[in-house]
This record gives sequence, C-alpha cells and structure tokens, in this order.
Amino acid sequence: MQDIIGTSVFRSDAPDKVRGKAVYTADIMMEGTLHVSLARSSAAHAVLKGIRVPDLPDGCFVFTAKDLAQNFIPSIFSEQPVLAFDRIRYQGEAFAIVAAPTKEMADSIAASIEPELEVLETVDSIADALDEKKPALFDKGNVCSSFHSDKGDVDKGFAESFLVLEGDFETPVQIHGFIEPEAAVSYIDENGKLVLVSSTQNAFGDLYTAAVATGRPQSEIISMAATVGGAFGGKDGNTAQVYAAVVSHLTGKPARFIYSREENIRYGMKRHKSVTHAKVGFAKDGRILAAECHMLLDTGAYALLGPSVLNLGLEHFSGAYCIPNVRLGGKLLYTNHAPASAMRGFGAPQAAMAFENLLNRAAGKLGLDMIAIRKLNAIHKGQPGPMGGINEHEMGLEEALDRFAESDFYKEMTEQPEKDCGYGLAVGMMSSGLGKHIPDTCYVTIRRKDGGFAVRTSLIDIGQGSRTALTQIAAKALDVPFGAIDMQMGSTVDNLDSGSTAASRSTFICGNAIIEAAKKIREGADEARASCAFPEASGQAIHTYFAFIVQGAKVKVDPVTGKTDVLWIHCVTDTGRVINPSMLDGQVFGGVAMSLGMTLSEEIRYRNGRSLENGLGNYILPTALDVPKLTNEFIEKPEESGPYGAKGMAELPTVAVAPAITTAVCSLYEDLEINTVPIDRTAILGSRRRT
Repeated sequence: MQDIIGTSVFRSDAPDKVRGKAVYTADIMMEGTLHVSLARSSAAHAVLKGIRVPDLPDGCFVFTAKDLAQNFIPSIFSEQPVLAFDRIRYQGEAFAIVAAPTKEMADSIAASIEPELEVLETVDSIADALDEKKPALFDKGNVCSSFHSDKGDVDKGFAESFLVLEGDFETPVQIHGFIEPEAAVSYIDENGKLVLVSSTQNAFGDLYTAAVATGRPQSEIISMAATVGGAFGGKDGNTAQVYAAVVSHLTGKPARFIYSREENIRYGMKRHKSVTHAKVGFAKDGRILAAECHMLLDTGAYALLGPSVLNLGLEHFSGAYCIPNVRLGGKLLYTNHAPASAMRGFGAPQAAMAFENLLNRAAGKLGLDMIAIRKLNAIHKGQPGPMGGINEHEMGLEEALDRFAESDFYKEMTEQPEKDCGYGLAVGMMSSGLGKHIPDTCYVTIRRKDGGFAVRTSLIDIGQGSRTALTQIAAKALDVPFGAIDMQMGSTVDNLDSGSTAASRSTFICGNAIIEAAKKIREGADEARASCAFPEASGQAIHTYFAFIVQGAKVKVDPVTGKTDVLWIHCVTDTGRVINPSMLDGQVFGGVAMSLGMTLSEEIRYRNGRSLENGLGNYILPTALDVPKLTNEFIEKPEESGPYGAKGMAELPTVAVAPAITTAVCSLYEDLEINTVPIDRTAILGSRRRT
C-alpha cells in the first residue's frame, strides 16, 4: 500500500461544505426554540446599581446574575462574570439574558431593559492603564499580570557590543475574522441532560463553564461542536455557549444564540494591542551579544488567556537565535476595551515585529545580508533558548535559511530587484503545546467498526483540516485505506478531556495518541484507548517544541499617498514531516493573509471605550483581490518524537509577515528607520476606502 503520509489526500469535510450540506450551529433549529439576546451596557465603565426589567409578554424570560448558580467564567483568573452585577468594565458587557419565541422579540426586550449606571472615567489605552491617576478596573489595579526572565549578564553584553540598536514598536487590535460568527444551541434531551452544541474550540471547556453557571453536575451535561466555520483562537473560551445553556437549564426549552456581525466585531475576543520596547547588541561580525525586551499588552476588561499570551510573546521575542544574554519583561494591562485573548500566533507576531525589524536594521549597518546575520545566530538542537531551557528537539531554521537563499524570490531581491520595489525578510518561530504547568494530554479511542475503524477524540476540527490529517495518521498506523477510518471528533460523549484545539497541538499530540492506540488494535484488541502528553520544558522555558519560517515580502509604495501594495510573499517553512502538502500550503497562505491584514488594514480603534469599527464595511479584512502572489517551500526535517516526524505549525505562518513587509517598505527610504512605517492606517488595501 502506498504511504499515505506526505500525500495530498482530498479533505474529508470538503464535499459537504461545498455542497452546502455541512451542519453549522446556526443551521440547527428545534421546535419551540427560544431565541437569546443579551442586554448589553452602552457605557464602557460604570457602577451597575440596578436593573429595571419591563413587563414581559407570555413566553418571554429575563435572567440576571442572581439566577445563576455561580457567576464566573472559568479561565486563568476566573474573574469575568457571566453577567455583570456590580460593575461594567467594557462597552457591550452583558448584564441580562433575554429569551423569547423570536429573535426580534428578544432583541426588543433586551433594548428596553434599563440599567441604573453611575458612569466612570474610562481607561482607554495602554498609557491610561499605566497612569495611577486613572481609575482601577480591579482592586489590584490595572496591571493584570507581569513576566520577567533573565539569562546571562545582559548589561555586560550590551557594554561589550560594537553596535546597540533599540526602538519602540506597536501592533494593533485585530479581530479573528472567521466567516461563522459565535453561535450556540442548547436543549434538554430525553434523559434530562443538558445538551450544548456550539461553534467552539473546546467541548469540555464549554461543559465546565455550563456546569458552573447552571449548578448541574458535569455528568448531566453533554457538549459538542457542530461544523466550525473558523476560529483562530476566537472560540477558545465562552462566547455564546453559557447564555444558551442557562436558558435551557432554567426554562427546559431549546435555546439558540447567534452573534450578529456587529456583536462579533465589537464584543468578541481580540488580538492584543502591543507596545514593545526592544534593544539588541551586536558584535562587529554580527553575533548577537545581548537582547532586551519590554512588552505591554492591552488585555481589555478581563484577563482571559492574556497572561499566557504575554509569557509566550516574550519567550518568542529572540527565541529563534542563540543569544548568551537575554532580559525579558512585560505587563498585561486592563483597559475598558472588549477582552483580548487567544489569536493565531498568541503573542509571537507582536514580538517578532520588534526583534526582526531591529535585526534587519543591524544587518544594514554592519554590512551583512539578512540571511547571513540570521545564519550566524540561528539556534540549533542542543542549545539554550532565551530563558535557559535546552532545545532538545529538531530545529530546522538554518536549513530554511539556506533554502530561502536559493529561492527565486531571494535571487530577485539581491540580484535583480524590480524598479521602485522594496524587499524584506523576517524569521518566525512558533511553539507547539499549551506550555509549562498546563495539563496537556490528548486521549484517543479506536474500535473496530463495520470492517473498518472508528477513531474518537474530543479535539475539534475548527476548519484547519485536522480531521483529514489525523485520518491519514490513523490509516498509516492501522495499515488500512483512508476510507476505512471513521474519524469522530468534538464531543464529550464517551471521551476524556483532551483540551482545546489550540496551541498548534492537534496533529502532534493527537497523532501520537492515535499511533499508540493503533498498536494495541494491531495486537488484537477490538477497542483501545491511549493518551499522549507534552513533556515539561526545562529551566525557565515554557515550551519544548518549535517550528520556524522564513518569510520574504516584495512591496510597492505610492510615493504620494503612502499606500502600500504587497506584490509577493515567499515562505520557507520548517514543519518536520509533512502529512498533507496541499493542506499545509493552505495553512501557510491563510496565515499570511491574516497577518497581511494586521500589517496594512485591520485595526479596532477605541474612543472612550467604544469601538469605532462595527462591521465589515469599516473593519477592512483583506479579500482574495488583496492577497499577493504567494509561494511556499517546505523543509522536511522530521521530529523524532512527532507522529511520523510531524511538528505543529498552524500558527507559524502569521508570525513574521509584518516585519518582512515593514522592512521592505523601509528599504525604499534611505533615511527611514526600520521601526517607523509610513503607512496611514486610515488608508486601506486596494481601491477600497474606510468609511
């Protein structure tokens, strides 16, 4: 049988999706369903003194915090209430749940509920959050969390440096931009269990949240994902789920809550805005002797996964390079903005924006090309990372740099640059796994079924194609054709908690668990369960597995308006063994498009806590017409501990696009510092204009 690993098998979910047969959460409608709406605050910061509810028509309901068993959403700090009860911390924060026979009735009732508010001054920026004269969102102040790490003697490293560069860098608030908005449907089944179906990245996480709010035992709740129309981190946590669950629990009726696009853009989770000060010292030959980073992130009104975003961003700041002296520090700050949380890249794009730009600037000042200075400093297996942990796994960065140097892109960039075009490149690094001190185990069950095999896990395909890749791994492990595998994903029924589909972990950790369970099946078992866990990182390090990417950008800038057209993005991706080449290309190109938007056109702007963007008419996502020529090559350096040599890399392509583009822009201006980009964010891609 031909080896199915490394083959571009047709995506198993494609036929139903292209024919319109795939069932998304919003497609589910049951008889007697109550439609859910939220009464949301028009103020961004206020004391909530009371709530006046109008007389309700028959069959309509309003629930407030007092109706909940417990009023918090489980997370790192578990500080966010399901419903505000004493304090409003962002515009749009929910303080009541409305359920009615029609969506129009629910929306009308929600709009008529009157909160009694004592409006407070808003904390509207990172600078405000650092200002002790501004009001505090929590008793502990506006510093949500902080991080610090020292390796070596940083001051000595800078003192011995021939060249020291530093600068300040900002990245914007960005939305996830998934096609399907946040959605949940719930009902009570014939056994009296609460069933929750949602667009989610974590079925067990939804179960735990529903159990807290309703007071139901976890054994009396079933949680599952419908087909998910994209997520990118924005559905890793509560969105619509708990509100539908509360309604079904309290009324016994089916409930349905689908975000509008305005709710998604204004009140959904975001990428953290960053302000980073970076400093790097170099020897005369280009070796990096010292690096320092201080990162500030705007987490909005609640922490959610922000503390981990800060930690990972700092870990990745200089992680692609072997540097003897590294000082990392940062703060996660509360503001009266909608909460930020996980988004593809998880802090690494913000960090790369700072370090990679300074590295390119140093290459110019030291007379080195951008590949040479990176090869000189590239990290290898067995060397310590930025926080001292030894990297014991395969590191394909040097090979990726060599391949990039042989590419048509680099030859054009260095030998025959097109007139009036700028060129730049940058390196991205991305970890795999949830990180130190976070349980990170995946469980898989395989059983014989109808002449083939059913493979079951609670992990979810959120649109990235993991169902297909994991089916390929199962077919290989069981030595059967692709069609003999029935891959069942995304439910808490008969599954153990395998965590979230996040952190570029699914293929790596679930693939390994599949291989272990398959061994037992091939030994004669009719059913077998196996688990796989990520090992703990050593030293102060947070993660153990990393993949790398080299990304080049070719741009043209209008000399009058500053409008930037990106003409070509070329990538060389270190991903271990490739399971499915065409799907992996899709991951790379999708990640590039996402970061193209962050770099050039996408931004949520706040004024007095209110977002100025409220729809896709004024929040400018790139379209197919805005995406440039995209090319990608893979470096296959198999990771011995990965499933058939594979690494996780779903987030990796988002990391280095911004510094590659900004470097390309700056190459057109001799007197322009790398960390100053002449792009007016009110200008947008192509011919479209912000309204």
